[in-house]
Amino acid sequence: MVVPGERAITVRAATAEDRQAAVAFISSATARGRASLALLRAGQGLLWTAVEGEGAGAGAQEGAEEKLVGLLLATAQIDAESEQAIGYIQELLVHSAYRRLGVAMHLLDAAEHFFLAQQDFAQVALVTSPDNEAALSLYRSRGYAVAQVRLTKSRTGGTPSAEEGSAAEESSRLRQ
Repeated sequence: MVVPGERAITVRAATAEDRQAAVAFISSATARGRASLALLRAGQGLLWTAVEGEGAGAGAQEGAEEKLVGLLLATAQIDAESEQAIGYIQELLVHSAYRRLGVAMHLLDAAEHFFLAQQDFAQVALVTSPDNEAALSLYRSRGYAVAQVRLTKSRTGGTPSAEEGSAAEESSRLRQ
């Protein structure tokens, strides 16, 4: 892929150097980021990278300067309900300066081809925030559908309130 006025951007299965660069690309500020970093540090997960630079295109010189501009980290998992192998996208990141240029689409192309065509898996799944409109739009444009909604309520403070404790005790008595 060539971005107008820029050097070539190539999506490829990650090299050892790409895996090292990916560690600096992923933020540890979120639980998802920490999980992705744990996968990478353990040498786990399938990683595709989008790189820009002289070493990115066909016929490029080895050792030429490259810049990591995006990545997709995925794993193979067993779906709990169907017990089928599925591809699971753990992380899809594109540098802010390279968004809306097709980088995410090409990363998804690579992962989807691997899981659906090469491995003959039944599906590819992922989780994203319900308020991330850009991600939802991207995934829906590629045929992804919402398959599950999970609601949670967290305890406020550090301990259950007296009212919560009474409700738990009552529920426990009813089960006996």
